[in-house]
Amino acid sequence: MTDVLVIGGGLAGWRAAEAAVRRGASVALVANGAGNSPDIHALNVPVRADDSVELFIDDTLRSGRGACDPKLVEVLCRESVKLAAEFPFDRNPDGSYKLLQPLGCSVPRCVSIDHKIGAWALAKIKRELAGRVEVKRARVERIDFSQARAVVIATGGWCGRYEFSDNPPELRGDGIDMAVALGAATRDMDAVQYEPTVALAPAKLRGIPVITTMLYEGATFRNKDGAEFLPDKHANKDAISRAILAEVAAGRGVDGGVWFDATGVPKTLLETVYVDTLRRYAAAGVDITREPMLVAPAPHTSLGGLVIDAQCRVLRADGSPVPGLFAAGEVAGGIHGLNRIGGNAGTEVLVFGRIAGESAASEALARRGEI
Repeated sequence: MTDVLVIGGGLAGWRAAEAAVRRGASVALVANGAGNSPDIHALNVPVRADDSVELFIDDTLRSGRGACDPKLVEVLCRESVKLAAEFPFDRNPDGSYKLLQPLGCSVPRCVSIDHKIGAWALAKIKRELAGRVEVKRARVERIDFSQARAVVIATGGWCGRYEFSDNPPELRGDGIDMAVALGAATRDMDAVQYEPTVALAPAKLRGIPVITTMLYEGATFRNKDGAEFLPDKHANKDAISRAILAEVAAGRGVDGGVWFDATGVPKTLLETVYVDTLRRYAAAGVDITREPMLVAPAPHTSLGGLVIDAQCRVLRADGSPVPGLFAAGEVAGGIHGLNRIGGNAGTEVLVFGRIAGESAASEALARRGEI
């Protein structure tokens, strides 16, 4: 018997485990992979003088096309501010934060640590919890409350089901299936965000996304004739994906995709901020300082999922909570609506992972009579 069972080995799951341990709960974590978390480059925190929580909320709601849960959006944006005090995000020589501007944000808002915040945070949490959390590698197919007082589902989304996707194959919606079997409600299950810049070629890079913040640094899209075709290359990801697919459908694509041309990005940025992309393509024989990348839109984020409240409790269709069941990360719906701002995935897993762990620990400890 454990107080809190966490299902999922990505950042949302480990963040929940961290929070539950800090509350004094015993924790077991079961997972069959880390999902997309190691590939989280940066996350949104409103730290600039011309930014604010209110502007962050407005950007998120606008990008969601009217389908966000406003209460969850407010939690996401207000709680994000605490991350600046918790993580040593990269700074410039003058002490200001190094920031990138993701698609959908009115101002630069993405912070990071060496452009690898997901891997960095995962490693940090795992080091701190070594010997304090029972860890088992397995795929969970059914939840049994006879062995846990509370359960946190953090299994990610389901875009790994698609033949062409930038998700690992283990992301197949298992957590949603398990929760629904316990009476959980879902929402927006037809909402999937496409990443507009997923590599089609070379073959060894197929399915790997290219970071879209380059579009604010001089990158652009070109069709088979070499012509730019986007009226607004800073539009949200859904609009850009539709424009690319329309270009392909009109016969102006290249092998089902288009060219993503980063030759206009200053070489100093490619060799520093975007060095991972530079090196990855160089290893495949492509010099992105001189050659464009062949990309196409691909399923990236499942925007729908389990219905949760601000405490990350999983809810039934009538709004009542499923006793002892909590969820965080991409397995939950309602936060991003019908389109997610770039950078909000990292913010989401850290903010709601912590809340889920704290809520699960509180319920578990109450059940065993300690509080």
